[in-house]
Amino acid sequence: MKPLYYSIYGPLIIEYIAMKRGLGYRYNNIEYSYTQFDRLVSQRDETTIGLSKELCDQWCAKRPNESDKGWYVRIRHVRQFSSYLITLGYTSFLPRLPKTRSTYTPYIYSEGEIASIFKSADDLKTNFMCNNSMVLIIPCLIRLLYGSGIRLSEALTLSRKDVDIDDRVITLRHTKNGTDRLVPISASLAQVIKDYLDAREHFPIRRSTNLLFVHPNGLSCYPTSAYRWFRKILAAANIPFIGNHQGPHLHDLRHTFSVHSLAKMAESGIDLYHSLPILSTYLGHSSISSTNDYVRLTSEMYPSILSKVNNICPYLFPTVYEDTNNENS
Repeated sequence: MKPLYYSIYGPLIIEYIAMKRGLGYRYNNIEYSYTQFDRLVSQRDETTIGLSKELCDQWCAKRPNESDKGWYVRIRHVRQFSSYLITLGYTSFLPRLPKTRSTYTPYIYSEGEIASIFKSADDLKTNFMCNNSMVLIIPCLIRLLYGSGIRLSEALTLSRKDVDIDDRVITLRHTKNGTDRLVPISASLAQVIKDYLDAREHFPIRRSTNLLFVHPNGLSCYPTSAYRWFRKILAAANIPFIGNHQGPHLHDLRHTFSVHSLAKMAESGIDLYHSLPILSTYLGHSSISSTNDYVRLTSEMYPSILSKVNNICPYLFPTVYEDTNNENS
């Protein structure tokens, strides 16, 4: 059932959502936020197009028991809509986004720890032949996550046709931001995937499947299974698992890929004014600010990178507002 809008902004809200979806953004469940906003506008008997400061202030007031994330997203939706009104020629107030502070710090694996993780993954064994075990998949999967920086969900939904071994390119479809993107990979990673595909030919697959990563019986792999195996790998590699949402996590391989990539580019003398936007695009982010938040570089680790990024990013990437569905990062 399509949502109903009753305020003066109703037709414009419908046009705006259609426009964003036409550009490739998912905008799933976005209507709920805008129906709430539409209700507030109706209650205020607004008759002129263009958001006023008073309207925005009322909308932006934090509600009882509202999470910081929900508060931020609710304000962002209206700010995006106000920006749209401005592009149409209306005078409209832009509410400020609240500053949110994350207490989460990603775990960055050292190169030695990465080597230990690879070895532990290669040494995995099961006590008996199990056709729904990920033992034969994990070594390639772990290397893919670290070697490309893609998300686990993106890796597990890859089809065989999405991986071009010869041209060393992976096509990611329907990603977190609702778009497709190409991910170049190294020759060594391409060889790892080729070796896995050669071994996969000997799986006793019972059903036809196009997925790249499947159990020997042909069933798809679940993220929860990958998490469990990774915990075993960490233990075998003597990397302590802290727990209580502090990791280290499988998803930290993506953070580690990003940090190690920046470090290697810096060591190679590549201009960091150019390297960070490249990494941002590679990771599928819309702006440097997203990459900076995603990787969460600390000033202690890379103070020169951070100072340069903060000076240059307003000119390299204008602020882009988009609706995303929050795999962290």
